[in-house]
Amino acid sequence: MNRDARPSYEFGPFRLDPSEHLLLKHGQPVVLTPKVFQVLRVLVQNAGHLVEKDRLLSEVWADSFVEEGALSRSVSILRKALGERTSGEHYIQTVPTLGYRFVAPVISRFDESRRSPGLESSTPSVVESRRGVFSRAAAVVGLVLTIGGLAYTALGRRGPVTGAVQPTPSNAVAEHRQVTFAGKEGAPTISADGRRIAYVSYENPERKVMVQELSDGQPLTVFSAPEVGHLRWSPDGSDLLVWARGSGKNGVYKVPLLGGTPVLIKDGQYVACWSPDGSTIAVGSYLAGKVWFLDRLGHEQRAVSLHAIPWSIWDIDWSPRNGLLTIVSDDPQGRFTIWTVRPDGRDQTKILSEDREILSARWAPDAAALYYSHRVNQTVSLFRIPVQSAPASSRPAAMSLLTGLESARAFALSADGTRLVYARVPYHTNLWMLDAPGTGQERSEWKQLTNGTSLIEGPRISPDGRSIVFSIGHDPVANLHTMPVAGGSPKQLTFLDSFNVGGVWSADGKQIAFVSTQGGRPRVWTIGADGGTPRPVSSGDLSSSFDVAWSPGSRILYRRAGNRDFYSLDPETGNERLLAQDSSVGWLSRPAYSRDGQKIAVLWNRRPSRGLWILDTKERSERLLYKSPAPSHIIPIGWTGDGGSLYAVEAQPGKTRGRRETLRDAKILMLPLNGAEVKTVASLPFEEVGGVSMTPDGRRFVATVYYSRSDIWIVDNFDVTIEHRTQNAELRTLFSVLFVLRSAF
Repeated sequence: MNRDARPSYEFGPFRLDPSEHLLLKHGQPVVLTPKVFQVLRVLVQNAGHLVEKDRLLSEVWADSFVEEGALSRSVSILRKALGERTSGEHYIQTVPTLGYRFVAPVISRFDESRRSPGLESSTPSVVESRRGVFSRAAAVVGLVLTIGGLAYTALGRRGPVTGAVQPTPSNAVAEHRQVTFAGKEGAPTISADGRRIAYVSYENPERKVMVQELSDGQPLTVFSAPEVGHLRWSPDGSDLLVWARGSGKNGVYKVPLLGGTPVLIKDGQYVACWSPDGSTIAVGSYLAGKVWFLDRLGHEQRAVSLHAIPWSIWDIDWSPRNGLLTIVSDDPQGRFTIWTVRPDGRDQTKILSEDREILSARWAPDAAALYYSHRVNQTVSLFRIPVQSAPASSRPAAMSLLTGLESARAFALSADGTRLVYARVPYHTNLWMLDAPGTGQERSEWKQLTNGTSLIEGPRISPDGRSIVFSIGHDPVANLHTMPVAGGSPKQLTFLDSFNVGGVWSADGKQIAFVSTQGGRPRVWTIGADGGTPRPVSSGDLSSSFDVAWSPGSRILYRRAGNRDFYSLDPETGNERLLAQDSSVGWLSRPAYSRDGQKIAVLWNRRPSRGLWILDTKERSERLLYKSPAPSHIIPIGWTGDGGSLYAVEAQPGKTRGRRETLRDAKILMLPLNGAEVKTVASLPFEEVGGVSMTPDGRRFVATVYYSRSDIWIVDNFDVTIEHRTQNAELRTLFSVLFVLRSAF
């Protein structure tokens, strides 16, 4: 064997080439970060044998000190990249407390030719023709060298991230670069030429839309409102589409590049995109499958109903190559879908359907594929999926391009598809407890109950005020835990390989109801407060909001799919009935029962008076208690013992965290039912909070507090298939010329 031979390794559909830092699946590159790639290399080179954690850490992170968590995260990313969960194949075995073992059969091969991966993929006849040319006369060699130089020039080099996008270099890897540093920027978009970004700066009391040239980094404020998002550049870079709400604004607006008077394009809607020529704006409906088409002044041209898309539209994009729209939606059962459709409504085609959240989608420049972002646990992965006229069952599988991104919802691409922008938003939570002012106490006192960097959500205090139930984990796996209300070590209550959240106590404190995705669809389950075997108790379809409440009696409320109303469920008999008589006038959420079970406080966006409503189950009546000024939320927490007043949180909407929207500028109010003056109990001294619960006496409150920073990042070379497609085409042209030259000589 030649001493210069380079080993490669084959397992399943994969080929690992360490010398080229390349992992192929069915011949297509799988993108991995350098450290994750090296973890895979060490495991594969020691296939069948235990590789201890210390050895992996010393080999892969020899130049730095990292905690063991970096290794476990890298292995988790590897498992996703290898498709263990979806394909059923098993590659990496965890040996508890010791390390990992690569268990799939591995075949070692040695390549003595030292050919590049691009040439190895060429056909034998082309390679032989190249060898023939190089064995010819010196004149032919000179011509070949000339053509090689031209090919090198054609393949080109990439300029710095601050300039325009240049052709991708050979063997390129994704290049990540941070471009904002204040920790409060998000919702980015990028201009067609890749030179300019726009983003939202999360200021108080109003959020600002910033425009920034990548070459000099000087941001300019062009727009502001209490809520801002869904930014999109026009094709010529002269205008931005912006969603805004508050301070007299509500809808999609067009904002000039350098600021100025915004133009309302469509009121009450959220997402929009430009036509390829920039003359038309398509606006997706938030509540039903409908798209409006308007000119740049907001004059409606037409509206198209999408019969196959019955529910909310979360994202929309318009391809300049084939003229198709792509739409990200979900259905009443909570499945996320990607569609393509013609602007006149014809050819509505479902490209993809997933249980896990699809955040956004964009067309590839050649319109042969779509990019989409997909939430996996607390991180986001970027995929490329081919778009063909063939049925979905026969389409090639989606290809993972970037994994483990701590990203928010939005991403955007330059027109040539070589530059991507996103917001990096790492976050975690902890529980804090408030002792409210009372006898002998003049001010609020806060105490931190939990520590660490987990995702802890949905705290609910038991009826006796002694314990808290909450969830730890992130979609698709989270489980319920309990702990004393004054703090202590959490005790795990459920041990399911699914998403288990929204725990609520029965009136006697002996059982806990929660929502679980165990079995493939969300249902209401119950479990003993001290543990035991959980069991499903509901049959109807749950909303993706996972809203649950337990009455002082035996009945459990859960929110229906479609978010319209609540089912009232008897967990023993399975009997279910609707809560409201007519839910078509708006959505109900966050129910809180009075002690006697007769009254239910709900947040209701009932037109025209959105706010906190009281439903009287005995008198079958409904009345508005407190009108919440837009865009504020007013969320009921619990009742006073005599039922004469209600505690609630009033706050501004924060950010979307998984399935939840957080709150900012939050304060706890006490609202008398007799119309007396509203009292502020306490202001929450935190930038961003989640659920709030209270003890029955109203003296203690427990809140989820979010810790996060958000900055804008640029990624160049994020899709290596662009390079391979470009280089393959150029190499085919080069080899064609060489073939002609060989024939001539």
